[in-house]
Amino acid sequence: MKNKFFKLVYLVVFGIGLISYSCVDMDVVNYNQPDTDDVLATPSDLIKLAGGAFRVWHNAIQEYSGPGLAMCTMADQNTCSWGNAAMKDLSSEPRKPFNNDITYSYAYVNRNFWNSSYSALSQVNDVLRKIDGDEAVQIIDNGVDVTNMIRAWCYFIQGVVHGYLGLIYDQANIIDWNTDLATLEFKPYSEVSAAGVAFLDKAISTMNSSDDFVLPDGFIRGYNLTKGQLTQLANSFAARILAYTPRTAAENAAVDWSKVLSYAQNGITWTLAPDMDDNTWWDNLKGYGVYPGWVRIDHRIINLMDHVYPSRWPDDNASWNTENGEDPGEAESDDGRLASDFQFLSDNNFRPERGYYHFSHYRYKRYDDWLELWQGPAPSFRKWENDMLIAEALVRANNDIAGAAAILNDPNGARKVRGGLPDVAPATADEALEIIFYERDVELILTQGGTGYFDMRRRDMLQEGTPLHFPVPAAELEIISYPNYTTDKPEDLSKGCWKGYDGLVSPVGATCDK
Repeated sequence: MKNKFFKLVYLVVFGIGLISYSCVDMDVVNYNQPDTDDVLATPSDLIKLAGGAFRVWHNAIQEYSGPGLAMCTMADQNTCSWGNAAMKDLSSEPRKPFNNDITYSYAYVNRNFWNSSYSALSQVNDVLRKIDGDEAVQIIDNGVDVTNMIRAWCYFIQGVVHGYLGLIYDQANIIDWNTDLATLEFKPYSEVSAAGVAFLDKAISTMNSSDDFVLPDGFIRGYNLTKGQLTQLANSFAARILAYTPRTAAENAAVDWSKVLSYAQNGITWTLAPDMDDNTWWDNLKGYGVYPGWVRIDHRIINLMDHVYPSRWPDDNASWNTENGEDPGEAESDDGRLASDFQFLSDNNFRPERGYYHFSHYRYKRYDDWLELWQGPAPSFRKWENDMLIAEALVRANNDIAGAAAILNDPNGARKVRGGLPDVAPATADEALEIIFYERDVELILTQGGTGYFDMRRRDMLQEGTPLHFPVPAAELEIISYPNYTTDKPEDLSKGCWKGYDGLVSPVGATCDK
């Protein structure tokens, strides 16, 4: 079915994007009633519009009102019985599909990221329309031709945005600057993700043929990325998108892991941590993820570090599977991150009538310094994540277990520096992957919205009935006269489970060896 009214939506979103960026720089004209030619009349206008796009996308994926917090609880990485941001609804047992009713209290979890994604996309598409369209505008900044820099940056944004639309939704629109909006159709997630990677390839190719450049202030707050650094970041995002798109273990096995390896090996050698000011740039995923009384860490994560620690809270709040049958108290681990990143709490403040399975003795404290100002560098793509993508791809593409072990044993890597753990020598691919995912589960908590969820999804470890993706938001469907739906078909829901090292299985009663 054609999205016959999407052009109207796209133009509205274009206005939203301009308004949101105009809030950053008071020297920019008032965009509340934008005329495209007037708004984009000068090279400075084009630079400013393009430069605000990553912020729009970043804030949306790290936002309280986005899907990030809910995806953490859906993955049994974090746990929460509070209704906020659909965390309870989407992590309750048994699991249930997302409520895609337009009146749903937490509809914003699905809607806001969609709208912000297309807002960011519209910003760069309108810039590309100026420089790649009939006008062939050259962007001269202080006497320097920066057209190729802006072009590459816009392709980079197109890639990231489409990639994450493919990661989060079952279907979406693929929109370039010259797309005929009257012919738009929803494309399945696999095509949307592939389009994201293709746009990132265009960004990389453009940069490879460009003169050196340095991105202006504000493109990514706290950074002035060089051409080489932006090329690395584009490669890392391409590796991410390829690796995280699969909805099942079978799809994960079919990924071109040699491509993931190539992208990741050309990826970041540093950690991306944009500088938050809690005004125009924010990371509420971290803030609310560690705020006392809110989200806690699921016992599944603690059980990874202490294999005898209960991986689930008993459903009757009494029948502990410990040796003495009593509450286990604090966990113990050789991994130094248990002490540095996690805080033991003897009591729970969650509501028992909502299920004791929400309960946990631990909260995440790694970002506690964030709670003072909610400002400062906020890691969203750690070097260690890219390293783990390399390690995983070495195993899956080449069965290079020794190569993966060398990365895990890197004395400068997080496993050594922060965990203080001994060298490993996995004998099989499965053993190597188990250690790699341990590192991902422990080290990447609350980094970029969705990472833990994507990992559990592609290993068939989301609890049975957990949505594998979100539907197109109801508000969007209503505008384009598209029948409302949610992702409740068998192919949209996980058939998976996970088993703790203590033998407990989630969901209860499942036959599970993962």
